Amino acid sequence: MDNYVRRVNAYLDTFLAKEGYELLKTEFVKEDGNFYLRVYIDLLDKEGSETAGDEAAEAASDPAKEAESDQASDEAMENTREISINDCAQVSRRLSKWLDKEDFIKEAYMLEVCSRGFLKDEGASD
Repeated sequence: MDNYVRRVNAYLDTFLAKEGYELLKTEFVKEDGNFYLRVYIDLLDKEGSETAGDEAAEAASDPAKEAESDQASDEAMENTREISINDCAQVSRRLSKWLDKEDFIKEAYMLEVCSRGFLKDEGASD
């Protein structure tokens, strides 16, 4: 079953980043007698999000840079978005077509492409 995950990950690596997504985790698990192939994705990190705090601090001491910083912040806000069900559906359709073509998973399974919110905290206890 690890081979299934490795093969799926290798395929996802061919297009996810180009489409603006990152792969968080892939798992092939059996739950309540059913197999699930789950792929967890998110949007790639937004450009400039790590330096925004530094730029704001610098702009506070320079009025000319403050205006530039405000404009950059407005543009960054316009370009940020959260992953949506449509993103998951798009990746699911593409992956499903490939899986049907390759047909290497012998067990009957359900494919689920999920966002970060569905990724269980493996360190948490019930």
